Amino acid sequence: MADKKPKASSVITLGGKGSSLSAASVFAIANGLAQVRIDSSILDKLKSSSSSYRKSPPFKFHIPIPKILTFEESRAFLLALLNKLLLSGSASTVLPVLISNVLNAGSKNLDLGEVEVSAEEVGILDKSCACLYGICGILDYESSALSTIADVVAAMSSEASKADVGALNLMDSGDGLSVKDEVGVASDLKVLLNGSKLVGKVEVDAVSEIPKIHGSLREVVRMVLLRTRVELNSGGKSGEIRWG
Repeated sequence: MADKKPKASSVITLGGKGSSLSAASVFAIANGLAQVRIDSSILDKLKSSSSSYRKSPPFKFHIPIPKILTFEESRAFLLALLNKLLLSGSASTVLPVLISNVLNAGSKNLDLGEVEVSAEEVGILDKSCACLYGICGILDYESSALSTIADVVAAMSSEASKADVGALNLMDSGDGLSVKDEVGVASDLKVLLNGSKLVGKVEVDAVSEIPKIHGSLREVVRMVLLRTRVELNSGGKSGEIRWG
């Protein structure tokens, strides 16, 4: 029985002027919620420049997909690899188009088979770390959603315990001595609990610590987001070949 193609609700373009690959796009394409499109301008650029970068004759090469990856992670890996190849400026159009077609096909079989590549392209594949950054893209998107859910659950817990929420009265002093993420968490919780008749005057240490703990989570999520975005959109460079 043939694999059923997922219904994608949007199209994400790679390689266009000013375009970038975000964690949300990685998640959407990895889960079949969007299709990928390669901008024609980057394909034209690769066609005109790849021949000048090739210093060795092409040969057949099989691109391995790590077996430890889930289906979702494998798709994220291929997407990150695709973007690295487009940004490298030295790849041919064959491999990017093939990866794009495989991702859009919606098949459970992601094997690219043997592809004709140059030694320079294999060098890009070897140094791209596409597997790592693809997974980071998924985790980044999911952790951002988790941070929001955690705040909602914390608000509900505060009501359930009839806790005193006076600890949420934090203000940004503006002198750099307050932690903005903690202030942000406290502010969001106050909005969620605004008008609630369930909160009380019970001193609950866990509730008092919510701004600090959730603020630290927000800080980590933001740092991962920034780093992931940079790495997803940095061009791949050819180097020493270590794959067989």
